[in-house]
Amino acid sequence: MSEADHVWRVTAAEREHEVEIDHSAMTGKILVSVDGQQVGDGRLWFSKKEIDFTVGGLPARIEVEYAYSGLAVQSSLHVDGKYVEPLR
Repeated sequence: MSEADHVWRVTAAEREHEVEIDHSAMTGKILVSVDGQQVGDGRLWFSKKEIDFTVGGLPARIEVEYAYSGLAVQSSLHVDGKYVEPLR
């Protein structure tokens, strides 16, 4: 696991879904899964990376970018245009 994994819980289509992102500041690799199924991937090189997918039929977007002068990676999730607070 990387140093900056995040998990969100989203209610859509009358059920709760779990969105998880695994990303690494070292390799730039990004993996996105919904309910344990991979729905997107990519690489973060020098700027912000956006990955679009759906959660329970709703449009979703994860944004990933470097933080702290490239020493860490931060991410955010928006579902149906609304920010979703990550689990801590």
